[in-house]
Amino acid sequence: MVILLGPNNHGKSNLLSALEFGLSTSSKPVEQDFFAYRDSNDNELWIEMTFHELTEQEKNTFKRYVLFDDTVCIRKTARLTTNGIEVTYNGYIEQPNEEWLQVEKAGNYTREQISKIPLKDLVPQTGRLTKEKIEDAQKRYIQAHKGELTFKRTLEQGPLLGQKNVAGGILPEFYLIPAVRDLTDEIKVKATTTFGRLLNRAVSEMAERDPRFVEARKQLKEIIASLNTRDAEIGHSNQLAELEKSIEEELQSWGVKVNIEVAPPELERLFELGTDIHLDDGVKTSADRKGHGLQRAMMFAFLRVWAKVLQSDRKMVSEAHVMPRKQSDSVIFAMEEPELFLHPHAQRKLSISLREIAETPEHQVFVCTHSTHFVNLEHYREIAIITKEDPRKGSCVRQCTCELFEGDDLAERKKRFHMARWINPDRGEMFFAKRVVFVEGETEKVIFPFLGEKLGVFDSDVSIIDCGSKYNLPLYMKIANAFEISYLVIHDSDLPSNPLLDDGDGNRRKEIELNEEIAKLAREQGAQVEKLSPDFEGVSGVPRSQGEKKGKALAALDHFDSLATSQIPTRLQDIVKKVYQ
Repeated sequence: MVILLGPNNHGKSNLLSALEFGLSTSSKPVEQDFFAYRDSNDNELWIEMTFHELTEQEKNTFKRYVLFDDTVCIRKTARLTTNGIEVTYNGYIEQPNEEWLQVEKAGNYTREQISKIPLKDLVPQTGRLTKEKIEDAQKRYIQAHKGELTFKRTLEQGPLLGQKNVAGGILPEFYLIPAVRDLTDEIKVKATTTFGRLLNRAVSEMAERDPRFVEARKQLKEIIASLNTRDAEIGHSNQLAELEKSIEEELQSWGVKVNIEVAPPELERLFELGTDIHLDDGVKTSADRKGHGLQRAMMFAFLRVWAKVLQSDRKMVSEAHVMPRKQSDSVIFAMEEPELFLHPHAQRKLSISLREIAETPEHQVFVCTHSTHFVNLEHYREIAIITKEDPRKGSCVRQCTCELFEGDDLAERKKRFHMARWINPDRGEMFFAKRVVFVEGETEKVIFPFLGEKLGVFDSDVSIIDCGSKYNLPLYMKIANAFEISYLVIHDSDLPSNPLLDDGDGNRRKEIELNEEIAKLAREQGAQVEKLSPDFEGVSGVPRSQGEKKGKALAALDHFDSLATSQIPTRLQDIVKKVYQ
């Protein structure tokens, strides 16, 4: 699963369009899609895609292109020519530097030449020496001596799989659900709409396993065969034969024979031609008469049901040892703004369903969103922030794929980080903010916006993230550093002004070490740190007794609600201004 975040008009939709161009064999760009700031003699654009975790079927289909790291890399190119836009697919191949191991040289060798190179013991000693036999010997030698050889990776000059046009089904199937404002056309059962393609695929898969469908196809085939059979063969006439005879009589002067043959239709097309979706929410109407929220929910419900069927089918295939399909097993979904027309609860439900689809083998999901309901900070590797500061440079991606929680207490750090989710379920907001402020707990999260408004400096583009405790601050700071997010940290120093008051059990040393770790992480990003000495209550003047009685957050609100602006402690005013300015 990949979550694409970033401001509007920075390239998120463009990335999905690039995927559609690369994976949809029918997709062609227009001239406006070419880079506006390219060199005058540069008339190409290309998409390069690397596929991992290949199925056995895909390894067989692309065996010529499977690289030694078990991936396949394919490039799709569009060229501006005098005749319009020309589109080609090419694959990368990896070959040894030794010439006698290169596949294009396999047809050049005679048996005498083979006897002088290491392949001599890997080819049949008798019989005709074919190119295929030499290629097989090359593969076996490479496999046996992979660690000793050096390889070069090159883009094949000829078309992918030797075909001018790559057929549909060879590459992973790609479904793009755009952020359309008018869904009326998008939910129609047509081969050109996303919903229609989804339904047609589901019907095709159903046709392969539903015995009633199989029987219906058999009966239809028999009926068509009987219509195409003439009286001389079966001993009696039929209506088509009589029609043929009548036409022949009219064309007698031409001396021609007429034969009418009925081609059996694809039974699956009946669903496209004769299917309409009706929804009954108290009033039964066609789907296009319902609100956009329900229309979009229906499309996503279809995806959720499909995910469940897929998981069930995988289990059945595993148990029955059914051979894979002859085309790619992979399916890739891309969705723009899935939150459109959905209330928060429906967004959360959809987010869960999309993850279920993504966790189904051979399925991948790309989501372009502005909603925190689709951002799970525990899966930070999935998040990609897209920004475009300069159109000449284009869109840039900030992503983190490494392990951030390192150290001897890795398990404990991860546990604290996961637990903090329940304290602040909206912590994913940090990826959408202009600036982030990390605080220890709910008191600071509540009081800083309140004081910001009171002082007239509040900025809604600044997000304050409750990290659950001071000990969780480094966890959030590491993620912010990895994604280059601008932030400020506010925390208690937790050190008494008089060192003699230390209790002697090492707490002071632990606090000093934690404060130093926070300062070090902030320096890595050029971030700011504000320490409250000794703590928030000491700086704000909120009586501890009131905090114990009402709770810290409510006690702080009550305390400052009754104060004039001039009565707010100067140190606290300075911190609030740094938060928002």
